[in-house]
Parts: sequence; structure tokens; C-alpha cells
Amino acid sequence: MDWLAKLELTELHTHVGASVSPTMLWEMAHNQGIKLPTKDYWQFEKMITLQHKENLNDYLKKFELTELIQSSPEAMFTAMETAVSGAFRKNNITTLELRYNPIYRNRRGERDLDHTIVFSLQGMERAMLKYPVRAGVLLCMDRRLPVAANKIIVEKAIKYKSRGVIGIDLAGSYDGPIKAKMIKGLVKEAKAAGLGVTIHTGETPDVNEMWEVVRELKPDRIGHGIAAVRDIKLMRYLAQSKTVLEICPTSNINTKVVKDYSEFKKIFTSLIDHGVKFTLNTDGPEMQQVNLREEFRRLLQNGVLTQVELIRANETARKASFIND
Repeated sequence: MDWLAKLELTELHTHVGASVSPTMLWEMAHNQGIKLPTKDYWQFEKMITLQHKENLNDYLKKFELTELIQSSPEAMFTAMETAVSGAFRKNNITTLELRYNPIYRNRRGERDLDHTIVFSLQGMERAMLKYPVRAGVLLCMDRRLPVAANKIIVEKAIKYKSRGVIGIDLAGSYDGPIKAKMIKGLVKEAKAAGLGVTIHTGETPDVNEMWEVVRELKPDRIGHGIAAVRDIKLMRYLAQSKTVLEICPTSNINTKVVKDYSEFKKIFTSLIDHGVKFTLNTDGPEMQQVNLREEFRRLLQNGVLTQVELIRANETARKASFIND
């Protein structure tokens, strides 16, 4: 595994709410005087990490607490600086994209979005001064927010494009009321401004929802996207449109979307056979209790991907990054 230790890695899909250690979040919460649901640190740690397999909605609920703790400009500065610095030190990640929703960090309007975003970018810049990392921020729209709120997020992404915001995303529970066609105009605005577009879809088996996303929004990349293997025509479409998937193996296994590595072997084989490009990611190393190098190691150890295929996926990630030198 010496080759893996030396390989400069690229991670495109990781959430800020899942990228800060429980220890740091505990300190941040107490420094801000936030009342936590428990006074027991070990119980707190269990609340914000996946201790065992949980369903997708239970996993998403964990973000409510981490987002609360990160709901101040100062907290976002620390979170971003910590996430970028740790990615390099622990995994030799030299290209990193981090994503978050600023509205879920404004304490229902109490905090100013511009302050939150600017401080997060400054934290990222501070880390890049210390380590040789290319980093950028994706601002997430959310399926649970009204169109007007998502419009504000896109406007902020465009406003801070010159400062390090590199793209937009649509995340949140798939049960939310927002559908792809409802934000088609917002995505068009973002593209016109030169921002990259990635959309969470295909994380559940709903192929119809994934088809709606690719047809209506035509994203550059797709967050997860593993449902595509259920539809040969969809895989052909992804290959022809050169849409890149951001696959998060450990996350999908932890949330019981994928049963095990044997199933992932079939998924990756199908994607490779149909020419669909994909990248490998953690979704959030601290919450998932895995790092990117470990993701690679597990896939190799379980016979899911070969060394050549892992290196190719990493190269695909570097080329698919929205970060512009």
C-alpha cells in the first residue's frame, strides 16, 4: 500500500457538517455557550457519528446538531480551517471541495449569511496558507427549503465566486417538496455565472427522480448516483453527457443504501462497463468515521476495485473538480 500513502488524493464530496471531529465540535459548542442535548461527551460523540448502520433519514438528522454548532461566523472559520488542514495531514488530500448550506447556519435569521460565508472562506484560505491544498466551497440548496430561500443561496454563491465559492448543490431529504424543475432557473443562473453544478440524486433507488435531475438540470456532476445501475439507458446518458458521479462507498453502506462490498463490486463493474465516470469520496470523514485513504484501502482489500481503477477514479476527480487554478 506504499503507492496509496504517496498518492495525492482529491475529494469532491464532503459536507462541512460531517468533516469536523467530535472533539472539536464539543469545544466549539462550549466556547459559544450552546446548550447541547447531553452533558456527557461520549454520548455526544455517539450522537454525531455513525456507530452502526442507520437509515438515510436518521443519518441526515445528525446534521441538525453539527449545523447548530457551526452556526456562527467564528465557528465556520474554525470548521473550514480544521477540515482543510486535517484533509492534508491525514490523507495527503491536495484538492478538496467542501459543501454546506449557509441558511441552516443562520439560527433562523439571527446570523448574517454574508458573515458566515466570508468567515468560512477565510478559514479555508488560512488552511491553504499552511498546507499545499487547492480548496473550494460549494453552497447547498435544500429540498426542504422554499424556492425563494434556495434562490438566496444561489445569489450568494454567485456573489462570492471570486472569493472561493466554486459551485452549487441540491441536498437534503429526498422527501422534501423541492423538485428539479422548480429550481431549473436557479441552476441556469449559476451556470451562466461560471459556477459548477452538482446535485444529490440516485442515493436512493429512485431512478425516476434521477432522470428528472439529469434532464431538467443537466448537472456537471451527481452526488452519489448509484441508482443509475438500475437503468442501462440512464448509464448510457451519463456516459454520453460525461456526467461524473461522486460515489461515497462507506456512507452508502452505513445508511443501508448498499448492502455490502459485494454489491458495490457489481455497481462499479456496471458503471465501468458502460463508461460512466466516477470519483470516490467519504461524504464526511468524521461523521462516517472513515477517511479517503481508508475508502481506497477497503475497496482494494475487498476486491471491489483494482489499484489501476482506484488511481483512475482519483484522476477523474482531479479533472472534474470545479476549482480553477
